[in-house]
Amino acid sequence: REDAPTATEELCSFCFKVLLAKLRGTPLPSLSSQRVCWDAQDLQKQVPGLFVSWHTPHGLRGCMGTLQPIELQRGLSDYALTSALYDLRFSPITLKEVKTLTCRVSILHSFEPCSDPLDWKLGSHGVTMTFTAAFCSFCPCSTCRYTATLLPEVILEEGMSQEAVLEKLVRKAGYRKQCSPKMMRSLESS
Repeated sequence: REDAPTATEELCSFCFKVLLAKLRGTPLPSLSSQRVCWDAQDLQKQVPGLFVSWHTPHGLRGCMGTLQPIELQRGLSDYALTSALYDLRFSPITLKEVKTLTCRVSILHSFEPCSDPLDWKLGSHGVTMTFTAAFCSFCPCSTCRYTATLLPEVILEEGMSQEAVLEKLVRKAGYRKQCSPKMMRSLESS
């Protein structure tokens, strides 16, 4: 979409400033006080979704975001910290390791339901997958709803096929049982 903001180096720099302020115990910065290439109205706009990810030279160090509309400044601040400090796959990022990190901001723009689980294009689309499975040990009603998302750049970096993306999403969602062909065809994706 033409009216959707795009991720810039300034936004990644802002995420670093937010993380450093939190780790040093100083007040969090405001995006409007940064030298960004957007006007104040853009900073107040809601984006359809965004993710902030942290990377070391060895790989992913944290990634979290939202698929819900969120004001850009709030989303960047919240997810810069959430992905750095509360991604349960990793220990919290420390001040000592910040100098080894890179940051990526992904601003999402349009969500479309897929007519079938493979109705999306590699390299252009990220994928959110949802399904319900029977006999989940976490749910006493014997069914459990699972959901997971992969961003388009992650799919490209890992060189996955569409089928591999769906299998990874099923595992990322926390489903540990055998994935039957029937179950794979029943996945809802967007």
